[in-house]
Amino acid sequence: MTFAQRFLLTIIIVIVILFALAAIGYFTGNWDEDETARPGYGLASAETRPELCMDADTRERVRRLMFEALDNSLREKIESLFAVWLRDATDQPRRAQTGMNSALRAYVGARAAAMKFDPPECAG
Repeated sequence: MTFAQRFLLTIIIVIVILFALAAIGYFTGNWDEDETARPGYGLASAETRPELCMDADTRERVRRLMFEALDNSLREKIESLFAVWLRDATDQPRRAQTGMNSALRAYVGARAAAMKFDPPECAG
C-alpha cells in the first residue's frame, strides 16, 4: 500500500469508529441534551454537600487548634529564616526581613480567618 492509501484507510477507520460511537449514544438514549432523558447523569458540583455544623465546645476547640497550628507554623518559619541567615549571609538581613514580612502578613491574615470561623450549630 502506498502512503496515500494507508492515510485514506486510516481516515475511513476513524470515521467508522466515530459513527459507531454516535450510533451507540443515539440508540441508548444518551444523545439528548435534556437532563430528564438521563436522570442518572449530572455535574458533581450540582450535588449538595451536608452542611458543616458543630456544637459550641467543638467550635472553640477547633479554633484553639487553629491558633496553635498558626503559632507553630510562624515559629518554624522564623527558625527557618534564621537558619538560612546563619548558612548564607549574602544580602542579609534584608532577605530575612522580606521573609519575615511575608510570614507575618500570612499569619495575621490566617489568624483573622480563624477568628471568623463560625460554623452553625447542628440542628438536632
